[in-house]
Amino acid sequence: YCRTIATETAHITKREMREWVRSRLEGARGRETFDAPAQRAMLQRISEADRFEYFLHTRYVAQKRFSLEGGEATITCLDRILDLGSELGASEFVLGMAHRGRLNVLTQVLHKKHESVFVEFEGNYKVDPDDGEGDVKYHKGYLTDLTLRSGKKVRMTMAANPSHQEFVNAVVEVMARARQDAVGDAQGTQIVPILIHGDAAFAGQGVCYETVNMALLDGYRTGGTLHLVINNQVGFTTDPKDARSTEFATDMAKMLDAPIFHVNGDDVEAVAFVARIAIEFRQKFGRDAFIDLICYRKHGHNEGDEPAFTQPLLYKKIKAQVSVRDVYAGRLAAAGVVTAEDAEKMAAAIMDRLDESQKIAKQGGLKPKNSDLEESWKKFRRGKAEDFFVPVKTQLEAKLLQEIAEKINVMPAGFQIHPKLARFFDARLKSVRDGKGIDWGTGEALAYASLMAEGHSVRLSGQDVERGTFTHRQSVLHDHVTGQIYSPLQAVAKSGAKYDVHNSCLSETGVMGFDYGYSLVAPQTLVIWEGQFGDFANGAQVIIDQFIASGETKWQRMSGLTLLLPHGYEGQGPEHSSARMERFLQMACQGNMIVANLTTPAQIFHALRRQVKRDFRKPLIIMSPKSLLRSPAAVSPLSDFTDRGFQEILNDSQASTQASGVRRVLLCSGKVYYDLLAEREKAARKDVAIIRVEQLFPWPAEALTKALTAYAGAKEIIWVQEEPRNMGAWTHVFNTWMGGLD
Repeated sequence: YCRTIATETAHITKREMREWVRSRLEGARGRETFDAPAQRAMLQRISEADRFEYFLHTRYVAQKRFSLEGGEATITCLDRILDLGSELGASEFVLGMAHRGRLNVLTQVLHKKHESVFVEFEGNYKVDPDDGEGDVKYHKGYLTDLTLRSGKKVRMTMAANPSHQEFVNAVVEVMARARQDAVGDAQGTQIVPILIHGDAAFAGQGVCYETVNMALLDGYRTGGTLHLVINNQVGFTTDPKDARSTEFATDMAKMLDAPIFHVNGDDVEAVAFVARIAIEFRQKFGRDAFIDLICYRKHGHNEGDEPAFTQPLLYKKIKAQVSVRDVYAGRLAAAGVVTAEDAEKMAAAIMDRLDESQKIAKQGGLKPKNSDLEESWKKFRRGKAEDFFVPVKTQLEAKLLQEIAEKINVMPAGFQIHPKLARFFDARLKSVRDGKGIDWGTGEALAYASLMAEGHSVRLSGQDVERGTFTHRQSVLHDHVTGQIYSPLQAVAKSGAKYDVHNSCLSETGVMGFDYGYSLVAPQTLVIWEGQFGDFANGAQVIIDQFIASGETKWQRMSGLTLLLPHGYEGQGPEHSSARMERFLQMACQGNMIVANLTTPAQIFHALRRQVKRDFRKPLIIMSPKSLLRSPAAVSPLSDFTDRGFQEILNDSQASTQASGVRRVLLCSGKVYYDLLAEREKAARKDVAIIRVEQLFPWPAEALTKALTAYAGAKEIIWVQEEPRNMGAWTHVFNTWMGGLD
């Protein structure tokens, strides 16, 4: 438009959307007219952002803060989105961003108190070990209720984010989706996700594509996301020519029917104008919109870097650049809206307030304020080591389980199920009626159905999870003649509960991040991500390392996410055997997760129910079976579902009756138990006991010690596993327990 705004719409396939964007821009001749009070308000906000950065730069010299300087119009953009979004029906915003400008957004937009930020620079507070190990100040999240200038009230959440910049994208999307599900916001107009990207990161990181690709998928849609790219034209020390192959950092956005606005970050009113069109488009069409804020980065990647080492010509220009605040103040002065003296008084008043906040921080007695939790978490507590082995009542009466089995295994009248599946469901129902031979898929289905009958929703996503990679689940059925869809599990749901199952796109990182985010917002829901094979979880290692394993200790955010990772050496090759149990056990410490390798259908039933029945939440990692799904040996009687809960270890029922004759005790976990059992029977050995360790972390030392006391005559205790010595559970077992033996 020959001034400070450009837009891309030609890629939008739907004519109505394309023409709407063009008419909004061209009808206003590429500008929006603001009255004097609105202009003074925008100058105030830009001045607050500007002076905050200046204050930190001069009072905390060379300390990292990842300054917003050069991109202060980000605050204008967010202000406009909140103000206009609230007028268009939005009551809650979920924000994700990396470190660039994060402290500024926390204080100016989410109204985190300045002294709460300054105390983290001062470092004069006492660390509370119950809060976990913490994180740097520009990674933390925040939740707040805001009263806007219009008087409207909105809630805003900023998700915590590690230095892996864009991985929070999927987490934010599902935090918004979970809130939409909770309040019945089917169209997504009430809960709005906002993502702030860096130009190099958005173009370079694959998780951005994965997240954008989920924008219109049923299980993952949020009614559109507002994307703001803070485009400072350099990534750490990398020039755009080395950072991407596309013309614009936002070109990946063209895969969606989404408008892309390029706007000069020095033109505050132009930024406000495109923010208006973006939020109006999102609320009207339920689609994403992208704002490419062309700006600059005043300092290096952080304030300790010297950017002139790598971009000398660029930073010669930046050094001479008039600040965004001064550009806008000069423009308003020329228009007679404010005087230069007014602008200086405004800045001075802001500095005085910052001074007062710093004095409070220096006095001591404050500690960094952690983000408040959603109301849905108020009934939960932080689980400690001693809580893990407290029995949880997960067993149910036989009559109730049989009633549930009748409902989930009998098809509605007129529904024509595939003949092979008819036999499948008949066999399931018979096993529960008879009280014996209950297989893994049935145990899992009973867990889901019983939770739903108690009012808990179940969310399960991953590749091919509706049927299950090994066809053991069959939780979404297709009429053999009409193609009509039916989910048997929904038949038992108590009012409000639902079985929310979705075959995901071919993504691990994005989808696991999505499900992790759901677990942060919906603690009463059993949330599961299943790998097609457990090996494939390594495609989401950042989500596992930076969020699942460490999110609680860093950010005090609990998660009950369950990972089902098919694991076992059945001759299917190196990419279809190991879920890398050793990686999870290496990350397991201080009660941050549960790692289990289960052997019976009753155990998966109790483990899944325990996830929801506890009054705290921890991630649960299950090495789930493959060949055992149909093994006649890997079945449970109904009494195992009704008479007891989860068992951290399973003692050898055969050997324990002849304990005095046992000379060798084999400890194992998972599928290898059945191999050992078969070999013992083949060899007719009576002197060998086999104990299954079902829960590997936290290690069940007390239960195991008690079981071993029965075998006082044993000469050997041997750990047995399928994996090589440097993999699997061996190192963990040795270091945790067996290393203490002579």
